[in-house]
Amino acid sequence: MSFSGKPTTLVELAIENDGFWPKLDVAEFQKGYRLPAEYLVELLTAELTTAMTEVNSDLAKCKARWQSAGVITLESADPTVLRESTFHVATYKRAVYCRAKASLLPQFVSIIRRDSAENLGKELPDRPETFLAFSQQAVRSLQGRGRMTAALL
Repeated sequence: MSFSGKPTTLVELAIENDGFWPKLDVAEFQKGYRLPAEYLVELLTAELTTAMTEVNSDLAKCKARWQSAGVITLESADPTVLRESTFHVATYKRAVYCRAKASLLPQFVSIIRRDSAENLGKELPDRPETFLAFSQQAVRSLQGRGRMTAALL
């Protein structure tokens, strides 16, 4: 059910990735991240594709390291080479889906177009910054880094 009371129609659409990282499922994104029915399919796919490209770029060194160790795809990784590949797939999807939701949240406020929209955008419990932080935490996890890094300059 959407914020407006409309039932959300799940879109059965897979977004192809680069062959190494897993495909993304629009319906999985809609269900898992409780997206309102007002979002157009084109908007969902565009934001998922953009988020996927950004996360893939952030993880390029990680991907190269795993490929040099013999990993062909993340989903089919040999457990002796890459332990917990199922965890890595779920973490990758979290990074992409959270980044896409962060981009979509401010757009919902403009979709509803009410006087209260401006206040909603400032007071929503689901703020874009929160989902960007979740995405970055997932990326850092895949890179083998903790939540924070300190460096001696």
